[in-house]
Amino acid sequence: MSSRKLLQFSLVVLILALAPEQWLARGAEENTDLLPRLGETKSEYEARTRGLARPAPPSAPFSVTLVADSQGHFLLEPIVNGTRLRMLVDTGASLVVLPREDARRIGINPAPSDFRATVSTANGSVQVAPVLLKEIKVGDLSVRDVRAAVFPDDRLEVGLLGMSFLSKLSHFEVAGGRLVLKQ
Repeated sequence: MSSRKLLQFSLVVLILALAPEQWLARGAEENTDLLPRLGETKSEYEARTRGLARPAPPSAPFSVTLVADSQGHFLLEPIVNGTRLRMLVDTGASLVVLPREDARRIGINPAPSDFRATVSTANGSVQVAPVLLKEIKVGDLSVRDVRAAVFPDDRLEVGLLGMSFLSKLSHFEVAGGRLVLKQ
């Protein structure tokens, strides 16, 4: 505590000790505006005493826990651009990847000329259409502006929720057959 604040605190204590009746008679609210309130944070106190708007409370991190299926995979149904899709969490995929039919369901219909980016997969190289997804929601988690790729017809059975989504989270962890996602 700075010497100035210590002096101010000491003066308030001294005034309260010497003249509590006069202090109370003038109205407690009038005299407590310069004192921190119970439960008030430092930033809230400083904003109030300076006449500024109260700072927004820190948002609590959202967390979602997924349980692995019998093969150890994490299947989920996120809401992508407002539409529920079925996807597999894949930490080995650099991007979120959508089968062409899922892309059509969310309003993305790439032309044949859009399939211009080459990606390497376990089954070889594939020409994909790069896209930017507005939002992916998993439970209470919401991630905006997610890079993704659309696979051509019949090249992918289920979408992959890859690192372009996972890396925008504050934390994700796999342990004991559970995947924890935190925003």
